[in-house]
Amino acid sequence: MKKLTVFRWDLDKTYLVSDFESLRGLLRIPFERAEDKRAVPGVIALVKALRRSAERRERRVSVCFMSASPPQIGQAIRGKLHMDGIEYDEIRFKDQMRHLVRGRFDMLREQIGYKLSELLRSAQVTEGGADELLFGDDWESDPFIYSLYADVVAGRIDRDRLQALLEQAGIDDDYLESILDAVTRGLRPRRVRLICILRARPRSDQELAAFGRRLLWFDNYFESALLLHAMGDLDADGVISVARDCELDPVGLTRSFEATVRRDRGLRREHLELARTALCRAGLISPVSSGRLLGRAAVRLRVALGRPPAAAAEAGSPPAYEALLASWTRRGRKEAAAELRDARERSAKEDASRVTEPS
Repeated sequence: MKKLTVFRWDLDKTYLVSDFESLRGLLRIPFERAEDKRAVPGVIALVKALRRSAERRERRVSVCFMSASPPQIGQAIRGKLHMDGIEYDEIRFKDQMRHLVRGRFDMLREQIGYKLSELLRSAQVTEGGADELLFGDDWESDPFIYSLYADVVAGRIDRDRLQALLEQAGIDDDYLESILDAVTRGLRPRRVRLICILRARPRSDQELAAFGRRLLWFDNYFESALLLHAMGDLDADGVISVARDCELDPVGLTRSFEATVRRDRGLRREHLELARTALCRAGLISPVSSGRLLGRAAVRLRVALGRPPAAAAEAGSPPAYEALLASWTRRGRKEAAAELRDARERSAKEDASRVTEPS
């Protein structure tokens, strides 16, 4: 049987342009029709190209979406995906009404418990042995959630540590019970090979690098296409189609090409030899350095042998999740902000007392 590749996509801010920052934006979402919703530039072409590339490699494909939106607007979202020509196997929505009825307004924007619970539930009904690629953004906690999920399904995080982490993160009891139940029952073996994060906030490279080499980040989907091409998940035709869908001119695409190479996450420009050649021939980027001759020859040999241009990223040791709670969870950010506020107040009082002391 052909091996299964699962692509898991967050919908909000990763696939769809979503406005959660303003009250007006939040109120508008439930009333949007399919034709009102906008896809992030390049994402439609990328989803389709990933499927085509996998099928050319004789892989079966499963595309799963997850949204923090309530199921009541599911029809509009499904309609949008249909308009975009996206084939998918699953969409999971967040039951916001349950939190409203219980008066848990703070849980409306809590994502870690909801997303991790739904990821594990989906994994329970997905066949074992699959490779998974996860797509999200850094607006809330996707890097933390996806990395934790990857280590849980790989058996690298035990139940006790997981429970302690989630309790420190302030996870809702219902979500916590669901997550621990899934872990206790056991999960079919699978491997999260890559975590792909669209930068929606001005986060530094160091903040994202803390999750290890398994996590790739990018500022637009053309950069994502280049990275996935180097990893062997997207052929040169796929890179071309994403480049044309990204709403960037040749200057912008060339800058993104160079930015991707300069990020220095194990990617060398030689790894992009096939994509670079195709992009230049199509007139989509300006001529750029091609790298070392021997490196380019090695890449062409690897591809001829059916291997990806770049070696697969190793997961390494699990990230220091306890240290990451402060910047990647809502409770952690609130506590960090409170500590900073208290420190400033103490400093101000000390300064005032020194000023009033008699000389």
